[in-house]
Amino acid sequence: MKQFKTVLIGLYNSKALGVRQLAAVLKEHGYPVSIIFFKDFNSLNAHSPTEREYDLLLDRLRELQPDCIGLSVMSSLYLAAAQELSRRLRAAFPAVPLVWGGVYATLFPQESAAYCDYLMRGECDEAIVDLVNTLALAAASPDGTPEPAALARVPNLCYRQAGELICNDLNPLQTDLDGLPFPDMGGDDKYHITNGQLTNGDPQLSSISYEMSASRGCPFVCSYCSSLNLKRLYRGKGSFVRLRSVASTLAELQRAKQKMKNLRMIWFWDEIFADDEDWVREFTREYRKKIGLPFNIWGHPLKINKRVMDMLVEAGLHQVVVGIQHGSPRIRKEIYFRRETDAQILAMSRILAAAKVPEVIYDLILDSPFETVADLEATYLLCRQLKKPFQLQLHGLHFLPGTDIEKIALEQGVLTRQDLQRLHDRPIEEQYRSFLWWTHTGSKEDRTRAYWKNMIYLTQFNWATPLLPIFKAGFFQTRPGTMNLLRTTGNGWNLFRRVSRKAILRLKPGR
Repeated sequence: MKQFKTVLIGLYNSKALGVRQLAAVLKEHGYPVSIIFFKDFNSLNAHSPTEREYDLLLDRLRELQPDCIGLSVMSSLYLAAAQELSRRLRAAFPAVPLVWGGVYATLFPQESAAYCDYLMRGECDEAIVDLVNTLALAAASPDGTPEPAALARVPNLCYRQAGELICNDLNPLQTDLDGLPFPDMGGDDKYHITNGQLTNGDPQLSSISYEMSASRGCPFVCSYCSSLNLKRLYRGKGSFVRLRSVASTLAELQRAKQKMKNLRMIWFWDEIFADDEDWVREFTREYRKKIGLPFNIWGHPLKINKRVMDMLVEAGLHQVVVGIQHGSPRIRKEIYFRRETDAQILAMSRILAAAKVPEVIYDLILDSPFETVADLEATYLLCRQLKKPFQLQLHGLHFLPGTDIEKIALEQGVLTRQDLQRLHDRPIEEQYRSFLWWTHTGSKEDRTRAYWKNMIYLTQFNWATPLLPIFKAGFFQTRPGTMNLLRTTGNGWNLFRRVSRKAILRLKPGR
């Protein structure tokens, strides 16, 4: 084994698929790698790292004595934490190269370079090995510094030279996903820091769920998503949407079943789960025989096919999450870049109901500066027509840096650059409070909006359906707070169902 030691840090994610993938690639090339999972993700109770947690991380790094530290910066929601962590890492380990990777680093290399020594853009399954090879050779040299010519040969790399940020060209997109090693799992080289405690070992091994992707890339171009920007970055460098073979997908799941004694559920984190009928037919046939666990997927209104859904449900599909995002055709088309019509959305809901998917969740992005009260009413009317049963996930609009939704906001004058910067600079606690659905009951306009959001939310419950015509009365429209008890009851019911489902899964014996 080579002597150059790398420590990768997964921020707010103990599953950390990208970090685990890079660790597996480096290990395949003979490099020792440790992973520190720093803080668990909790959208309902998000907190910045504590001083104790920072101290635990730095102390463990001092024990590991890494030759290189890598930090995954995926989301602007955690940007302040990533920046603060990087300041502490550079102060504590000034001679150790600090590398940033992830979506934010990819789209904002100039801003990211202020917090690290190197950054890697895009998919780095091969480029990360080139970088570590270069750093390892430099570490063995008399001055310990990589030659500029050597750095220039590392694809995807950004680095400083004479005060200027140099960004090398990107590798073509990885086409042979089957040729990549499975994400790293298990072993005594993993550490978990959260809730002020450090635990040795891989938290994945004790989990009841396994997360994986059977594909890479998204076929759609939603304005609020970074996928569109990544697609532009990789234009001319291969097909953006790529699918693994069924054999590779199931082999990874079989490994997970062997290692995870409490495994009860599979989460497919593909942007949109495959709708190729031949692939799905082979997948469902083999999945039933070799895995036999309930699984969850993400879908899209234009990708829901009756034959595919019937096969998936028969194989164990438990939950599908579909982004509708808004009931207003204007908002969907002009603001969110979603081309599906009301008729297509309703047809999709009928397919899911007929297929008897046990849990259907529709995602809606409300609380945006673009929507009017009429847009909210249109969303209510669409939700009234969706075929039950279903659940709703309501979110506020989050302006991810660099996405087209920011450009639209600036062009339409609904936000200024200063407004956007203030939104990005907020601590994680405040960002999540605005991201999660919140009902305002202040001004008359806010009360009207709050009323329609309550009405939208209640459309998912059978027990609320006969009450909705009563709530159309002007009394409730001017006093939406009177509906909050019902909304809270609905929240409690959904929470009870989620907790009960997890409890039942834990009690079920694995297959």
